[in-house]
Amino acid sequence: MRVCYFGTYDPAFARNALLLAGLRTAGVEVVECQAPLWRDTADKLAAARRPGGGLARRLSAAWRALIARHRQIGAYDVLVVGYAGHLDIHLARALTRRTGRPVVLDAFLALTETVEDRGLAAPGTPRWRAARLLDTLALRRATCVLVDTAAHARYLARAFGAPPERLAVVPMGAWPRPPLPLPPVESGSHGERRFEVVYVGGYIPLHGLAHVLDAAVLLRDWPAVRFTLVGDGQEYAAIAARVAALGLANVRLVRTWLPEDALVAHYVAPAHVGLGVFGASPKAARVVPAKVLLALAAGRPVVTRDSPAAREQLGAHALLVPPAAPEPLAAALRRLHADAALRERLAAAGPALVAARHSPARLGTRLVEVLQPLVSAA
Repeated sequence: MRVCYFGTYDPAFARNALLLAGLRTAGVEVVECQAPLWRDTADKLAAARRPGGGLARRLSAAWRALIARHRQIGAYDVLVVGYAGHLDIHLARALTRRTGRPVVLDAFLALTETVEDRGLAAPGTPRWRAARLLDTLALRRATCVLVDTAAHARYLARAFGAPPERLAVVPMGAWPRPPLPLPPVESGSHGERRFEVVYVGGYIPLHGLAHVLDAAVLLRDWPAVRFTLVGDGQEYAAIAARVAALGLANVRLVRTWLPEDALVAHYVAPAHVGLGVFGASPKAARVVPAKVLLALAAGRPVVTRDSPAAREQLGAHALLVPPAAPEPLAAALRRLHADAALRERLAAAGPALVAARHSPARLGTRLVEVLQPLVSAA
């Protein structure tokens, strides 16, 4: 099979990088037809907050480059539009019209929910309606649409009328890594058993960091338990102000973006448990974030919100707590602090789960299962 991986996608974004690696691991010949639209995520978000954002000019230049590149790559069996390709799908359809090759869109996340979650547009506003139209048109144009969870597939079918038979689940993945031994829960200078809790990721509403702070308030009399929140995002200033206002000495904020290996070495490795997402939004119920899989791959017990997506893909491999509920979150952390056997069991189960369901090799196998019937029918 020869696959054209197409669009203005960011090849360093984990979803794209993992699918590309997975296809190649599965023995697929992959030719990339890519042109950058944004310099990085910060550039993209800054443009999204400006009227127009210069999108038309950027897109025109990128598409001219894609057309020129597409002329050079020769024949292929199927074209995969990388994330986020809700505009690129239309160019892809035009370029494949003559050959009739199938076009697969990695929708991954709906634009409509993303602009809502990031506070870029409220439901019913012109920008929200534009995002909804882009989602609807993109889903119609694709031969097949990839999503990360069955919960997301049900949402796209219900909200945008996407035919269920054209939706295929290819989970989010994680890079394989040697699992790290759990650090011991050691006694501090006053006899407390030190316990490190780490969160790595964006400071965005989806992740529900306010509820993590509420759990930290409930655990402030447990001096051994320390929260380290690593990342940045639109809610950083509000979270930092709240930590200061509450006087949370058990919470450390580290405002940085680091490569994954550096995150693991500096922040995940010393931790006893990793945190996932705790927001109550419908979108939060449909995702299994990369940060959860990163912690599992590194051999760390994970606490994250209960949801259809979490039950579907994590099952008993993580401690699941109700969303937006600091009391159960605090209780889960107390339980892990006290129960060494539970910590060890979850730590050992994580890498095995990632290898079996979320490694690049497994993603590649799954994606070939999706693509092969399309190629055969073309």
